[in-house]
Amino acid sequence: MPQRNARPASRGRVASPFPARLLKAPDVIRRLHFILRRLALGARPPNSAIPRASDPRAARRGAVRDAWSLMTDVITADSPKPAARAHMHLLAAWGRSAAGLSWFSSGLGLGAALIYAGFAWCAAGALAALIAGEPVWGWALGAGLLALARAGAQWGEARAGFEAGARVRSRVRKQAAEALSRRGPGFTERHDSAVLTTALIDGVEKLDGYFARHQPLARLIAPVPLLLAGLALLASPAAGVIFLASAPVLAAALALTGIGAAAAARGQLDALRRMAGRFNDRLQALETLNAFNAAGREREGLARAAEAFRVRTMAILAAAFLSSGALELIASIALAAVAIQAALSLSGAWPFDLGAGVSVQAGLFALLLAPEIYNPFRRLAATYHDRADALAAAEALAPVFGADEPASPGAPAPFIAAAPEVRFINAACRYPDGREGLAPLSFTAQAGQITALWGPSGVGKSTALKLLMGYAPLTGGEIRLDGQTLNAPLTGAAGWVGQRARLFHASVRENIALFDPDLPDAAIFAAADAAGVSAFTASLPEGLDTALGEQGAGVSGGQAQRIALARALAADRKLILMDEPTAHLDGESEQRFIEALKIAARGRTVIIATHSPAVRAACHKVISLEPRAQAA
Repeated sequence: MPQRNARPASRGRVASPFPARLLKAPDVIRRLHFILRRLALGARPPNSAIPRASDPRAARRGAVRDAWSLMTDVITADSPKPAARAHMHLLAAWGRSAAGLSWFSSGLGLGAALIYAGFAWCAAGALAALIAGEPVWGWALGAGLLALARAGAQWGEARAGFEAGARVRSRVRKQAAEALSRRGPGFTERHDSAVLTTALIDGVEKLDGYFARHQPLARLIAPVPLLLAGLALLASPAAGVIFLASAPVLAAALALTGIGAAAAARGQLDALRRMAGRFNDRLQALETLNAFNAAGREREGLARAAEAFRVRTMAILAAAFLSSGALELIASIALAAVAIQAALSLSGAWPFDLGAGVSVQAGLFALLLAPEIYNPFRRLAATYHDRADALAAAEALAPVFGADEPASPGAPAPFIAAAPEVRFINAACRYPDGREGLAPLSFTAQAGQITALWGPSGVGKSTALKLLMGYAPLTGGEIRLDGQTLNAPLTGAAGWVGQRARLFHASVRENIALFDPDLPDAAIFAAADAAGVSAFTASLPEGLDTALGEQGAGVSGGQAQRIALARALAADRKLILMDEPTAHLDGESEQRFIEALKIAARGRTVIIATHSPAVRAACHKVISLEPRAQAA
């Protein structure tokens, strides 16, 4: 026989939990309706398969559990998609470095709320005593002491949150620098430098609000309202019911506005990255833009990018104001309902048994608890954009911490005390995307000699050097150093000179001593003499202390390359790798660099990738790399 109260299977049961990612506004309304009925009647809804509760108190306890569940569900209603879920895992990993401080901040926040409950009871007692014409000093003294204790707890909460945010930001910057160092220049060459800079500076700063404020507050969103509402329920049952019923509505409003805030924050950070990248590119190409009379058009493009960023920012502010307004409206309605109920109960006009006969102190206590019950929702709403900003920042930083990062070496870079012999045995490289970086290559670079990797562009000369530095994956064969298999990259053990010298906004001396700021002057002078730097610094205004501009402004290309060579010599590296160091030099500058190279190479092993006949002629050994056969 079919059950009379059985609900059709297609519709589901009212009490079944809703997955957060499927939770919609109608679901919230249905569950709220069910909770309210259990609170008020202790009965089952029509056509429900849930049996009628024999004890109204048990029904209300079940309703409290339902309220807790609903609050948790609606707050996480914007459950992230798989990509966003990975970003949440990234945030969780970063937060472990400050987990203790974050939990301590939450604990102080909970303590401040409970202290406020004591303060509200003392304040209500003082007002009740004042109305009755009784002494109020004891109540007033207790309220004052509790107010001071609450202020101290709130200060500690804010301080612990601030320290947690600062610790996470410092840790993320350190880990990002280490990750970029492991990835090498190939990674930065594939990504817009302005976008990376924005992510590492502005993106990391956006993590502060999440770990300092939002995360500690999110832990309080359920316990504080329910604990205080429980105290209100003991003092004034009707007021407690109103608080318990309104809390899930506030949580639902917070979640619905938070979904829009997350999308707005992602859009804002995207707009900022685009604007920063566009501005950086145009600034570097300013000379070219002026030459082709295109500066005006680019100014308009920058103005459009700035306007897009402004619109995205205003969207976030609008979402914040909307959430605050919605929460204040709901809280005001609930507070008015509690005030009306207390007034009717005290005047004897309250028509129901629930909440009747409430004392003046109990009624005032319930009213004074109302601001603190709703305070976690207000505070979380004010920081909800911090969570959205943090997710957007994690999305921007994800490529730096991505899964395609080379594995950390199992052993440190070997110490090279003397000029080594380097041997490639069928060494090959194939990138994760399937591209072949280097066909199987075998050669030996003799100790103390200059070995040239000769061939046109694209044959893998630079990739062979990247294999030694650990900037490209070795997918076949092996590399030996003095007969021993190389199991760790030579980063930090070998000198490096690239196609364009990377000089910083500092003096010539500081650029030479980049690896060791405390390098003795004698070592700097010796490296400068060997690399031919002293020959041109004598004519500079302050010699080696002459400040260089951005990207080596103030010296020529050939002079910049010689400074880079001096940097490698000052580090006393016995193995020096060079990637087409004369590719952008004129004939005279190239010849001066070659002369400096011959002097610098004494007692060192030098491997140089080049397609310059002049450089080839200066080498002891030449390894010719042939172009790879094209697929038919």
